[in-house]
Amino acid sequence: MKTGKLMDLDQWRRARFAGNPPSLTTVRRWCREGMVPAKKMGGTWFIDLDAERRQTGNELADSVLMEA
Repeated sequence: MKTGKLMDLDQWRRARFAGNPPSLTTVRRWCREGMVPAKKMGGTWFIDLDAERRQTGNELADSVLMEA
């Protein structure tokens, strides 16, 4: 996976979910399960903002775009 701009999970969840963001535990699980485009560096998860923008909601299309 190519890496674009990265944002740590806490910043991302607060920016992405106004009001009542999901817990960090939930977001970490999303990262492990590949539900969000994330990269783990030195034990810390980061969201790849460029890859997130490319997501379409279609699993097949998203898997192709993640390789681009």
